[in-house]
Amino acid sequence: MLLLSLLACTSTPEVTDSPDPTVDDPAPDAVAADLFDPDVLHELVVTLDPADWAALRVQARSYYDLLGEGCFEGPWESPYTWFEADVSFDGEALGRVGVRKKGLIGSLSEERPSLRVDTDHVFDPEAAESGGADARFHGLEKLVFNNGNQDPSRLRTCLAHALFADAGLVAPRCSLAHVVVNGEDLGVYAHTEAIDEALVERVTGAEPVAMYEGALSDFRDDWVVTFEAETDTSTGAELTAVTAALDSDDDALLPALDAVLDLDAFFVFWAAESLAGHWDGYNGNTNNFYAYTAEDGRLRFIASGPDAAFDRLAPFGDDQPVWVATASALANRLSQHEEGRERFEAALTALLDTTWDEGARLARVDAWKDLLQGVSTRDQRTAIADLRDIVAAREGDIRDHLGERFAPTDLRAVPCWTSIGTVHVDFTTEWGSYPDGDVLGAGTTVATYDIDGTVYPTTADGTTIGWAGDGTAILLTISTIAPATYLAPYVVFRPEALVRGEDLPVDGALVSSQLLYNTPDTNGEWQTAAWLGFGDVRFDALSVTTGGRVSGTLDVAVLGSRE
Repeated sequence: MLLLSLLACTSTPEVTDSPDPTVDDPAPDAVAADLFDPDVLHELVVTLDPADWAALRVQARSYYDLLGEGCFEGPWESPYTWFEADVSFDGEALGRVGVRKKGLIGSLSEERPSLRVDTDHVFDPEAAESGGADARFHGLEKLVFNNGNQDPSRLRTCLAHALFADAGLVAPRCSLAHVVVNGEDLGVYAHTEAIDEALVERVTGAEPVAMYEGALSDFRDDWVVTFEAETDTSTGAELTAVTAALDSDDDALLPALDAVLDLDAFFVFWAAESLAGHWDGYNGNTNNFYAYTAEDGRLRFIASGPDAAFDRLAPFGDDQPVWVATASALANRLSQHEEGRERFEAALTALLDTTWDEGARLARVDAWKDLLQGVSTRDQRTAIADLRDIVAAREGDIRDHLGERFAPTDLRAVPCWTSIGTVHVDFTTEWGSYPDGDVLGAGTTVATYDIDGTVYPTTADGTTIGWAGDGTAILLTISTIAPATYLAPYVVFRPEALVRGEDLPVDGALVSSQLLYNTPDTNGEWQTAAWLGFGDVRFDALSVTTGGRVSGTLDVAVLGSRE
């Protein structure tokens, strides 16, 4: 995705010493509220060793990490490490603290990484020996800065969290922040309150009994293992109880669920996610959410990562109204239950009647647009105008379809990858033949495709390679397998991954590897047929000067979902 580059004309505020950042700050919640003032463009300045910054930027997880070996055997392991940095917020020094990257897949970026700041992450050996500093910055131990990677307006995250809070749900406070790292202007981020026990206690007045993070997680036998425990008291018993309740027959379903899940609160949560169009949340994608157990022993939900909310698309399926998200086990089952559907529609109607307030949402978008005048780009201003149109049309779009009976959909299978075939390519070509070369006429290429037991003969093959506009390198092979029908292995390399004479694993060490296809049915557009992995690229000859000889082999598996 092309990322916005904001103007670098914003001055860095003078940094002042902070008050003693301890847990004894007077009225820490009232003071922390200033850090989330939505009418202020806050300023985060981070300074760290350039080598550490370079290392932080490239840390990542890939689809291979998520869906390959070890898939759905437990929570996803974090690939991120902490780095020592000097940090200031709104000109006030936090001191020497910990900074790391954050994100699952959709928010990952090397140019503008999402960041987490931990004021209590100790690097001082003497402080560590004494048990740490237990430091706070105006009552906060964690500061979270989301890059809005799926949102060119950079406003959707805060707009969605405000809606969730207005709906009476536990939701993090959110404001806009201008981020500068080592003097580099990274643009506008969403500064969100950390989703943890402190947030639940602030909003509800009581600490959660247990808490979990959900990332590709659901209340299904094969899926509950991916929930990550956020507290020492999180045993998973609540998760299995909800899973068992979903197996109840229709007459017993709602009472069984309400015994282990605050069902009224869930209907509001489901309706709020649908109203916001949070397709990458729990009910739309079984992703980006937290669940916590309250003192009554029942689970409740918190939405997270809504940077793709308020989209024009209907991402929940072509056979679903734009306002219904039914990918989750809970929403799917309740959507097929008469009283469940009625209670969902009642919750959605109540949000429209009492909470939505189109004028207030539009005023907030306009205020943020004005706030960003000094740093926004033309593309960002265009995206904000587009977002405004979506918000203005949202209530009408939903009311036009309210009451429609949406068709039940099948729950998706565990998305783990398995091999469904192989691709083998022997190629010889010239560097710089990509992107402008005649692919089918480039070099000497022999390709073999064996997919789902079918061997595809090819009548013409070609390979190009060269630099892409973003600084990566592209290896592209195209084969004609029928009239106007093509298959194309497509491998993206980081420059440092271009090595001669070594087997380079196609498992995330490269940027990506896909099998594309183009047929008369796609109207000439290239589409992804499958991911490629569990194999290698090898360059026997590699000259990265224009016209230089490049030869080697691509030997990989075609990946499909494991049933």
